[in-house]
Amino acid sequence: MRSAAYSYRKFFKHPLKIWKIGKGEKSLVFSKGIEIRQIIVALLLFGFLFLFRGSINQVLPATLQLAFYAMLPWIIAGAVCRSKLDGKRLDRFFIGYFRYLYNRRFSYSSHKPVYQPQMKKAQSYERFQ
Repeated sequence: MRSAAYSYRKFFKHPLKIWKIGKGEKSLVFSKGIEIRQIIVALLLFGFLFLFRGSINQVLPATLQLAFYAMLPWIIAGAVCRSKLDGKRLDRFFIGYFRYLYNRRFSYSSHKPVYQPQMKKAQSYERFQ
Protein backbone atom coordinates (compact mmCIF):
# COMPACT_ATOMS: atom_id res chain seq x y z
CA MET A 1 0.00 0.00 0.00
CA ARG A 2 2.77 2.45 0.87
CA SER A 3 5.17 1.45 -1.90
CA ALA A 4 4.56 4.76 -3.68
CA ALA A 5 5.91 6.73 -0.70
CA TYR A 6 9.52 7.90 -0.87
CA SER A 7 11.88 6.46 1.72
CA TYR A 8 14.29 9.04 3.17
CA ARG A 9 16.21 6.27 4.98
CA LYS A 10 18.44 5.68 1.94
CA PHE A 11 19.16 9.40 1.70
CA PHE A 12 20.17 9.86 5.33
CA LYS A 13 22.45 6.80 5.38
CA HIS A 14 24.90 8.55 3.06
CA PRO A 15 27.45 10.83 4.75
CA LEU A 16 27.81 14.49 3.83
CA LYS A 17 30.52 14.99 1.21
CA ILE A 18 32.35 17.81 -0.52
CA TRP A 19 32.45 17.17 -4.25
CA LYS A 20 33.92 20.39 -5.61
CA ILE A 21 35.84 23.40 -4.32
CA GLY A 22 35.79 26.56 -6.41
CA LYS A 23 34.05 27.59 -9.61
CA GLY A 24 34.82 27.34 -13.30
CA GLU A 25 37.97 25.81 -14.76
CA LYS A 26 40.07 26.49 -11.66
CA SER A 27 37.84 24.39 -9.44
CA LEU A 28 39.17 21.36 -7.62
CA VAL A 29 36.89 18.35 -8.23
CA PHE A 30 36.90 15.18 -6.10
CA SER A 31 35.55 12.19 -8.03
CA LYS A 32 34.54 10.19 -4.94
CA GLY A 33 33.95 13.17 -2.67
CA ILE A 34 35.52 13.95 0.72
CA GLU A 35 33.45 13.16 3.80
CA ILE A 36 33.04 16.03 6.22
CA ARG A 37 33.38 13.75 9.24
CA GLN A 38 36.72 12.50 7.88
CA ILE A 39 37.92 16.09 7.62
CA ILE A 40 36.87 16.75 11.23
CA VAL A 41 38.57 13.61 12.56
CA ALA A 42 41.73 14.40 10.56
CA LEU A 43 41.83 17.93 12.00
CA LEU A 44 41.41 16.56 15.53
CA LEU A 45 44.26 14.10 14.97
CA PHE A 46 46.41 16.85 13.44
CA GLY A 47 45.75 19.03 16.49
CA PHE A 48 46.70 16.15 18.81
CA LEU A 49 49.94 15.55 16.89
CA PHE A 50 50.64 19.29 16.80
CA LEU A 51 50.50 19.40 20.61
CA PHE A 52 53.42 16.97 20.75
CA ARG A 53 55.33 18.42 17.81
CA GLY A 54 58.46 19.10 19.87
CA SER A 55 59.08 15.49 20.76
CA ILE A 56 57.91 14.21 17.35
CA ASN A 57 60.21 16.60 15.46
CA GLN A 58 63.20 15.36 17.46
CA VAL A 59 62.58 11.80 16.27
CA LEU A 60 61.60 12.45 12.63
CA PRO A 61 63.97 13.84 10.01
CA ALA A 62 62.92 17.16 8.49
CA THR A 63 62.03 15.57 5.14
CA LEU A 64 59.39 13.28 6.69
CA GLN A 65 57.72 15.86 8.93
CA LEU A 66 55.44 17.27 6.23
CA ALA A 67 54.31 13.80 5.20
CA PHE A 68 53.81 12.82 8.84
CA TYR A 69 51.67 15.85 9.74
CA ALA A 70 49.70 15.94 6.46
CA MET A 71 49.20 12.32 5.43
CA LEU A 72 49.14 10.31 8.67
CA PRO A 73 46.09 12.06 10.20
CA TRP A 74 44.22 11.77 6.88
CA ILE A 75 44.94 8.04 6.51
CA ILE A 76 44.03 7.29 10.14
CA ALA A 77 40.85 9.38 9.87
CA GLY A 78 39.84 7.47 6.73
CA ALA A 79 40.35 4.13 8.47
CA VAL A 80 38.46 5.27 11.57
CA CYS A 81 35.52 6.67 9.59
CA ARG A 82 35.17 3.49 7.53
CA SER A 83 35.29 1.19 10.55
CA LYS A 84 32.06 0.02 12.14
CA LEU A 85 31.56 -0.06 15.90
CA ASP A 86 28.74 -2.43 16.85
CA GLY A 87 27.60 -2.23 13.23
CA LYS A 88 27.23 1.57 13.40
CA ARG A 89 29.15 4.47 11.93
CA LEU A 90 31.57 6.22 14.26
CA ASP A 91 29.43 9.32 14.84
CA ARG A 92 26.23 7.30 15.38
CA PHE A 93 28.05 5.04 17.85
CA PHE A 94 29.25 7.94 20.02
CA ILE A 95 25.89 9.73 19.85
CA GLY A 96 24.18 6.55 21.05
CA TYR A 97 26.83 5.95 23.72
CA PHE A 98 26.59 9.44 25.19
CA ARG A 99 22.80 9.29 25.04
CA TYR A 100 22.98 6.02 27.00
CA LEU A 101 25.31 7.59 29.59
CA TYR A 102 22.81 10.40 30.10
CA ASN A 103 19.67 8.25 30.13
CA ARG A 104 20.90 5.23 32.09
CA ARG A 105 20.02 6.78 35.43
CA PHE A 106 16.38 6.92 34.41
CA SER A 107 13.79 4.18 34.38
CA TYR A 108 10.62 4.77 32.46
CA SER A 109 7.08 4.24 33.67
CA SER A 110 4.15 5.19 31.43
CA HIS A 111 6.60 6.92 29.06
CA LYS A 112 7.80 9.22 31.86
CA PRO A 113 11.30 9.07 33.36
CA VAL A 114 11.60 7.97 36.98
CA TYR A 115 14.79 9.14 38.66
CA GLN A 116 16.89 6.35 40.27
CA PRO A 117 16.90 7.71 43.86
CA GLN A 118 13.11 7.58 43.65
CA MET A 119 13.35 3.92 42.67
CA LYS A 120 15.42 3.12 45.79
CA LYS A 121 12.85 4.54 48.24
CA ALA A 122 10.73 2.12 50.22
CA GLN A 123 7.41 1.53 48.54
CA SER A 124 4.08 1.16 50.23
CA TYR A 125 0.85 -0.14 48.80
CA GLU A 126 -2.74 0.64 49.65
CA ARG A 127 -5.26 -2.10 50.15
CA PHE A 128 -7.56 -2.56 47.19
CA GLN A 129 -11.27 -2.17 48.12
